[in-house]
Amino acid sequence: MADDDARAAAFTPRVGLFRRRPHTTDKWYTPVVSLDYEIHSAHNIALTACGLGILIGLGLSAAMTLGFTHFGVLGLYIAVAAVYHMLEYLSVAMYNPTRVTMESFMFNPDEGNHYYKAMLVSIAEYCIESYLCGSSKAPGVVTCAGLVMAVLGQAMRTLAMVTAKSSFNHYIANRKESDHQLITHGVYKYERHPSYVGFFLWAVGLQIMLKNPVSVIGFAAVLGYFFLRRTRYEEHTLRVFFGPQYDSYCRRTGTLIPFIGDTSVAREPVDHEDDDVDVDSVDEDVESS
Repeated sequence: MADDDARAAAFTPRVGLFRRRPHTTDKWYTPVVSLDYEIHSAHNIALTACGLGILIGLGLSAAMTLGFTHFGVLGLYIAVAAVYHMLEYLSVAMYNPTRVTMESFMFNPDEGNHYYKAMLVSIAEYCIESYLCGSSKAPGVVTCAGLVMAVLGQAMRTLAMVTAKSSFNHYIANRKESDHQLITHGVYKYERHPSYVGFFLWAVGLQIMLKNPVSVIGFAAVLGYFFLRRTRYEEHTLRVFFGPQYDSYCRRTGTLIPFIGDTSVAREPVDHEDDDVDVDSVDEDVESS
């Protein structure tokens, strides 16, 4: 037991991606899949990034080889999805390294596998509809429009993360940290929640690219409801943290997320002296939105 504790302590993480290796000649730490208490290891990062790179390569190869066909579009879909996960991790690792973890890849953002299920359902819908009524799935203008929408959404989300730097977190903060700043420049000057808008455009755009009518409606409705609830809570915490400064920012800058409407301008009495918010954390964008 004492030896196990010593080994675990030897793997205590430093800031960002840097890790200490134990000073021992034993080979117990050499397997490709890292130890349970070192999940965010160079091994796992490399394996995950390699897997995403393979998916991106295979998807782009299929798109270029098969061209504007059903399988070519499906390959492009897989590539764009893999790029999203790669950029999620890279953005945090490069600009907010003290908070980077394996969860930064955002494979399971809500810890309920809803993201996986939604993506699998969209692929299943595409394959079934392509088989039953292939002509209606023929790539065209709608496919291109969806791809452009997804790319713009990805660009907006990544730009939001890069702009906010250490003020961005994938989880809503319930305590104001010392490095927590209200970001109002860059993309935040024009949109109060650019990472939410970006994800919405990305997710719905991909379904438009696949010409999935059921998934387009489903994704738009579910994400709209999710962001409605999330934004109400997040903006309450931001008013607790920043007080009149955030109220002024809200008056200058609106948001484009469907179904949110004017919820951001609804005013509730807030005790600005209390820096803690006793609510369970949720996933994704954060204090800087």
